[in-house]
Amino acid sequence: MIDIHEAVERASERGTDDLQRMGALLLVRYCSFYQDPKFSPWFEQSRLVLASVTGAARSILSQGSGSLDLEVIKDSLSEVLEGSDPDGPPFETEIFDHLVFADEVLDFLRAPNRPALLSRAFERAEELAEAHEEMGREEYPSSDWEPAELASMEADARTRDVQEDLGGAVALTRSEEFAQAYAEVMEKCYTAEDAGSES
Repeated sequence: MIDIHEAVERASERGTDDLQRMGALLLVRYCSFYQDPKFSPWFEQSRLVLASVTGAARSILSQGSGSLDLEVIKDSLSEVLEGSDPDGPPFETEIFDHLVFADEVLDFLRAPNRPALLSRAFERAEELAEAHEEMGREEYPSSDWEPAELASMEADARTRDVQEDLGGAVALTRSEEFAQAYAEVMEKCYTAEDAGSES
């Protein structure tokens, strides 16, 4: 596996379409937890915008960004972000962090030839993977479940994304597997009370 600096260097040798696919794969990995039932009833707007962002990512992977208006998606996300509380209940704080991440990745998708934006997205993804793996181990100590090795899964996905062909289904499947493991941590480690609901 290669580090972020080398990953960005290798990515810079790819075309715009592949660069956008790399960003789209990040969105699939980290924003697909919008199906978590704890979004209801308080965070429906956040759920809808994360679903929209993930849908746009899948569209980029299947047919490129030509049919998408990334500005409209960005504006919708910014509006929801402005109405979110980073100091709210724990699950709302979690949502806020992922809205910020999605916003940063959208910046990259709109300017895929700016390596600094890709580097920032890779760094933030690494931080999220490490933090959620650690949270899974600390917040849900149980003999019947333990979190996937998210940090190494992210490092592997990043390495393969910059090295391999992104035109087929392999990269998407890899990111979907990560997304499932990532969402499982959210499911296990946050309660309805963490989302501001009464038990």
